[in-house]
Order: sequence, then structure tokens, then C-alpha cells
Amino acid sequence: MIWFLIWALQSVPSHGALTKIASCEPREGAKYVRIIKQWHLPPTTITKGFKEKYPQETNQTDIYKQLNELVKKKKLQVLMAEGCEGEINQEFKLKFNGWDYASLKKISQTKTFSRILTHVPLKLAARHGAKLRTLCGDNEKLIQEGNLRISNLRGWLGFWSRLTENNTDHDRLKMYAEAAADLLKLPRTTKVEKLLAIIKSNMKSDLDAFLKSLRERNEGFVKLAKDTDFTAAAIVIGGLHAEDLRTKLQDAKFNCDVFEPAGYQPADEKLIQDFEKAL
Repeated sequence: MIWFLIWALQSVPSHGALTKIASCEPREGAKYVRIIKQWHLPPTTITKGFKEKYPQETNQTDIYKQLNELVKKKKLQVLMAEGCEGEINQEFKLKFNGWDYASLKKISQTKTFSRILTHVPLKLAARHGAKLRTLCGDNEKLIQEGNLRISNLRGWLGFWSRLTENNTDHDRLKMYAEAAADLLKLPRTTKVEKLLAIIKSNMKSDLDAFLKSLRERNEGFVKLAKDTDFTAAAIVIGGLHAEDLRTKLQDAKFNCDVFEPAGYQPADEKLIQDFEKAL
């Protein structure tokens, strides 16, 4: 049972900042993966040079500090990132929140580095260099597909909510119905019941397509884990991915735990639940 004790100790956060919420079934001798749920800013939101406070700061800082300690203690060899393709090193040019590898590298040893709000794996790659192999496990085409579908879903849910609310203002309801009809390229006289049926069908199609893209992205992370040499790795990824990714890693015979940081907000999970309720 020594192997099990080693695995169990690996899964305990060194500072207690991350809470373990799920696990794979333990397997003797299997590679170990931490799945860390994150709530991040859109990559186009510029934080460089600004002093604005963001609600995402707490969870992003906790994730960085936790993983930074694991790297320093040589308990983490590989870090896998969402939102990019390839390997994050000195050749990596992509910017997140106005920061790139070179700009982060210059200040990576400063006391306030942990508080910079940007892509966590990019920060850790800049901080540790060759001590940590940092790999992108994502697919840009699937990211764009997922973003398009989630945008469509938000729009459909908005129309659904307005057309189904208990509204005695008939003029207001008529305005929403006509706007929905215009979007669907139907006559403005189309009955609300028909509009709702079509909106519901479109929501289901977009939701199915979104979840398909998410599952395919997760398959990419599992393949990367299979193809990469490590004893202990971590994947920093949006919370919507976590359960399906855990299942896929378990099926691929990895040891794994799912962690949630302080300050994490499950907004995306709730959004999908709202869509499913409407269907």
C-alpha cells in the first residue's frame, strides 16, 4: 500500500488553498494528473499597466501559488494549458491580457509577480523556464467553435426568458416577439408558441455542438497526457471541462484529482444548467 500513500500525499495541496472535489479511481503505478478548475478573464482583457481589481484575481493567484510551490519542490514536471497550441517557452509569442512570455520573464522574480492577472501556465513557464515543461493542449478551431456556440446560446436564452416571462405588458412582449421573428427570418405575425419551439430547437443544436467541441478539446488533453513523459502533471482549465476530463483520464487509466481554488465562481456551469432547464 506504499504506492497508495505516495499517491494520496501527491494530491494534498501544500497550502490548503485548493479544495479537492473529485478523483479518479486509484491505480498502482499510474501517472498522476491534477485537474485545476479556473475562472479566468477573457484573453483580450488587458491587465498590463492597469491597477483595476478583478473578481478572478483570488482564484488565479491561488492557482499560481499552489503550482509554483509544487514546481519548486520538484513535485510537478509538466503543466498543460487551455487556450493555446504548441509549447510555452521563449519562442512562444501569443499574448494573454496584454502579456507575453518575454514581458513576464523580465519581472518573473519580483515580489508582486504572483498577483499579475494573466494566463497562469504562461506565468509559470516564464517563472521557471526549463524546470517546468509547459504544453498547450488545446485546439484553436474547437475553441472558436465553442465560443460561437456559447454566444448563440446566450442570445437564444435571452429571447426565451423574455418570451416566457409572466409579462402583462403586451406591447413589450410584442416587441420581443417581432425581434425574435426578424432574427429567425419569419413573419412578424408568427405566434409566440411557434417562435419558442424554433428557439428551443436552435438552443438544443447549439448546446449539443458546444458540448461536442468541449469533449473533443478534452480528448486532446488526454492524448497529450498519454504522449508526454511525467510522474505528476497538472491541467489548468475552465470548470466546464472538469468532470468530462476526469472521466476521460480515468478511462485512460491515469490517477487524477479535481481541485477548486478559493474564489472560483461556477458561472459557466450555471449557464449550461440554465440552458438545459430551458430544454
